[in-house]
Amino acid sequence: MSTGSAAAATALVAAFRSGDGVGAPGAWELDRDAIADRLEELVVDPTRIRQGRLNLCGPAAVMSIWFTRDPAGAVQYATELFDRGQVTMGDLTVIASAGLRRLPYRLVESARGCPQADWMMMAALRDSTNRLLRYQRPAGPREAAAAITLPSAMRTWLIATRVVSAVRDETNLVWRKGLAHAATLSPAPDRELLLLVAQEMFGRPPSWHRRIRDRVVSLVPNHWVVLRSPVEVGEESVRFTFWSWGALRQATLPRVLFDRCYYGCLAAQVVSDG
Repeated sequence: MSTGSAAAATALVAAFRSGDGVGAPGAWELDRDAIADRLEELVVDPTRIRQGRLNLCGPAAVMSIWFTRDPAGAVQYATELFDRGQVTMGDLTVIASAGLRRLPYRLVESARGCPQADWMMMAALRDSTNRLLRYQRPAGPREAAAAITLPSAMRTWLIATRVVSAVRDETNLVWRKGLAHAATLSPAPDRELLLLVAQEMFGRPPSWHRRIRDRVVSLVPNHWVVLRSPVEVGEESVRFTFWSWGALRQATLPRVLFDRCYYGCLAAQVVSDG
């Protein structure tokens, strides 16, 4: 993280908290102080971005990388989005629909695991990119369908942050990529790697019928994680560190489980600070 960017981000949050130059409560049914408090937390620790029980793993991964690489840019996006309901993000214009902005998110039960600022930033990005199914319900099957994020959208969003100059798509939505491909993966200071997986690789339900369900669900990739270590493929297991669900996590998985749930990655080239 750039120290200068972190200092600029903190200054932006302070100005936003006071409402300088706005004179209005904002464009959302959200609390300005709660948004400011959360942005301060994310500037200090970008790994805390949380989607809770919502299906916003794609936007969450992008925001985590953005706050890590350029917190001032991410805060500028969030504060302008709150005040005006729309913001320019690189070459992308993010416009939150009126329905999304009027949603009383603080009163929604499923909102408890996803802070207001996180939800606003992610939901607006997801909703603005959708063409047929608007993202306006933070719960239920309609939310799950509207929140689906394909590799093409991830690539667009990553480049729009301007911390990434190019993204190479090494995913496949139908065929698994295999252990040989995974074994080549290693993040670096100038490279971010986002894995596309079936999230069933990270849990084993206690009941047999849920395990059968997960086996079927894993036929379709449904989750994005940010790789934070090389992928170590051993004789019996696969080990790696990744970011997801608001924290850095370590995984040690049976080879067959990882292989069944791994669908490739996006390799993003990070813009040099120089």
